[in-house]
Amino acid sequence: MASAALAAGLLAPALAAGPASASVSAPGDFTGFGFDACTAPTQAQMDAWRVSSPFAAVGVYISGSSRACAQPELTRTWVTTQARRGWRLMPLHVGMQAPCYAGNKQKMSADPATARAQGIAAANESVTAARALGIGKKRVLYLDIEWYPVSNAACDNAVLRFVDGWTARLKQHGYKSGLYSSASAAISSMNALRAAGVRGYHYPHHLWIGWYNRKPNVKAEPYLDDAYWADGKRIHQYVGNTLARYNGVTINIDRNFLDVGKGSNATKPKAQCRTHKISTYRTVKRGQRRPDLAPTVKCLLKQRGYFKGSTKSKVHNAKAQRAVKRFQKAKGIKQSGIVTRRTWVALLSDGSQPVLKRGSTGKQVYRLQRSLTAALGRSVPRTGLFDTRTEKAVLAYRAKVKLPGWRTAEPRVWASLQAGRR
Repeated sequence: MASAALAAGLLAPALAAGPASASVSAPGDFTGFGFDACTAPTQAQMDAWRVSSPFAAVGVYISGSSRACAQPELTRTWVTTQARRGWRLMPLHVGMQAPCYAGNKQKMSADPATARAQGIAAANESVTAARALGIGKKRVLYLDIEWYPVSNAACDNAVLRFVDGWTARLKQHGYKSGLYSSASAAISSMNALRAAGVRGYHYPHHLWIGWYNRKPNVKAEPYLDDAYWADGKRIHQYVGNTLARYNGVTINIDRNFLDVGKGSNATKPKAQCRTHKISTYRTVKRGQRRPDLAPTVKCLLKQRGYFKGSTKSKVHNAKAQRAVKRFQKAKGIKQSGIVTRRTWVALLSDGSQPVLKRGSTGKQVYRLQRSLTAALGRSVPRTGLFDTRTEKAVLAYRAKVKLPGWRTAEPRVWASLQAGRR
């Protein structure tokens, strides 16, 4: 299939390179929740959902003749702003549909060679739009193929040729190919090709599975075998066309669960003052010998500029007490020099106030987890991965300090922790 089209010269010369932002994750390495909407939301809507919703990825229709909605917000500035705020993008192209598609969208040719050429043209269009928006090479661009009856063999073959051309051309441009479709349509056709061991075909790198079974995972059997497109190559659209409201803002969306790239994984703690070994933060009194806690107090204070010298002493000595008093004064805590639970919470959480949610990883998540361990008085796994256990701890803490019942750690959570509230 592919070689014949190549020999016929259907691949146009490479498009001129345009500047793009290397910081735009589309979608990057992530395991967690995303949403897509017909129209790119306003900046105010995105900012409201950033702090309150479980979503960390957003699907946007960047190109295609069949886009159903206008895109007044979708500019290069909008894209780069979302990237700076931590959003991941899922760029979609919705253009020609299957020859046997029942809707009113433009349809591809039933002739296989022509359909493949049309897939190449679609890739060119999508890359042009991506570059204009600042979405650079190595990112994934998703082709939207709506449901069609795969039992129509000629129609299905045209779709497969279109996808082959789309993927081959994106590869030439330095982008990766994604395919969105209903589980029982093009997704099952991809599965059948892989199961048959078809070679010489340009398979998409990612599959975005439309299957409204309301299960936020990336399993798609019986439509897609677990062995295919595994390990970071799947998105599951598990709820469609629903109104969702967060932080007072309502948007009509589809809900998605992503497992893409290297995924979101636990990280090893670094320079965390041995807090990964501490599951209970007890009061440390003046002159008290606490081999498990006293060195950690000094280490944390030293990181924040309140303590100088060796942190190895296992005694909460006078020098450490003076440092604790300086920290307590700065945070509005009673200046006792005693490391109370309130002092622990403030000390462990001190720093920036990032927005963290399911799928977030790294040292900021670890800082949150150790802070919640002190604030809740129970061990929260310190893994550096914001998983369901961390989410439950965040919900418990938010309820305890009477914050809105969001599943995120955002500036109000951090401010509460940094004030020592528990």
